[in-house]
Amino acid sequence: MIRTGYNLMKRSFFWLILNLFLFIWVSEVGAYPTVYSDYYCLIDGESSQIIISKNAGEPRPVASTTKMMTAILVEEYCKMDEIAEVSYNAARTPEFTIGLRKGQKIEVGELLKPLLICSSNDAAVVLAEHVAGEERLFAHLMTKKAFLLGAFHTHFVNASGLPASDHFSTAYDLALIGRYLLSKKVSSELVATKVAKFKHPGYRQPITITNTNGLLGAYEGVNGIKTGTADAAGKCLVASAQRDGRKLIAVVLKSGDRTGDCRRLLEYGYNNTRKVKIVDQGTPFKQLKVTNGNPAYVDIYPRNEISLWVGDGTPYIEKKVKLKYNLNAPVMMGEKIGSLTVYADGQPVTSVDLLCGQTVKKRNNLIEKLYRQWLN
Repeated sequence: MIRTGYNLMKRSFFWLILNLFLFIWVSEVGAYPTVYSDYYCLIDGESSQIIISKNAGEPRPVASTTKMMTAILVEEYCKMDEIAEVSYNAARTPEFTIGLRKGQKIEVGELLKPLLICSSNDAAVVLAEHVAGEERLFAHLMTKKAFLLGAFHTHFVNASGLPASDHFSTAYDLALIGRYLLSKKVSSELVATKVAKFKHPGYRQPITITNTNGLLGAYEGVNGIKTGTADAAGKCLVASAQRDGRKLIAVVLKSGDRTGDCRRLLEYGYNNTRKVKIVDQGTPFKQLKVTNGNPAYVDIYPRNEISLWVGDGTPYIEKKVKLKYNLNAPVMMGEKIGSLTVYADGQPVTSVDLLCGQTVKKRNNLIEKLYRQWLN
């Protein structure tokens, strides 16, 4: 009886240690990130592949994350030393402002600082009017640019992100816009700046402005991008990081802990994902019949391989194929006969051409006919 109790204790102790080990292993190695936002995504900065997401395609108010697109258009349309003048309309801009007054003049490059670093609404309006003459037209240009970047579920009606019923974007669209902003020299440097001096036209000495992105300087490799805060939008953050040559962009909307959410998403991307080959260049993708061909079939190969980042939270990956199924001889080796597109969480990641793996000559029907007559 004593022996039985001793063995039971040993087994209980064994399972306790095993469960503790498994808990630690799952927490550190394969843990799915805790995210308090219901609208988020993490994408690869090189390919824009979604690595993990939730409701990433649902249109939402996005507050001052809007200013990413404002900065993009300003940098594409203007020289940084151009002089912009503050209008009466811009000076009356509500909510957070840098205190610009009607008639003040300031360089475009200088105005980008409060726009991106401390999220100044009046700076956004001044820049929009300088580029397009009026803010509404500028917002129309913002929407068109978003569409060109693949942000198909985004619509802007102002340059600042102030609440409006027809002003919205999605977590995935903001990730694409943020990814593009990082290719802009001036804007990419500003979103990575924690503290800067701003030459305010109303002061004799430059004033100090501090970045609203709490991850800057607090997480290894973080280099941007933009916060947003409003009642309907909640607290939003588009955060980018680069570590060991790998770029990631995390987006959270209406989050109770936007800094922590983005930190955990980035941590998951760097520590709990691996690259997996989805399409192998050296393996035949399909074999197709060739009418009047010699031989009668041809192997189809992808032009190059495709690899994706995967982890416990990786969304559903699918492949969509377009092929010329009715092939007639002759066909040449390397001839394109279709394409393969890979999707992650319903969003296209990349496409590859599908090629004939060998040359197929046209069959000589006369010789074959004579041969069959001879056999008969």
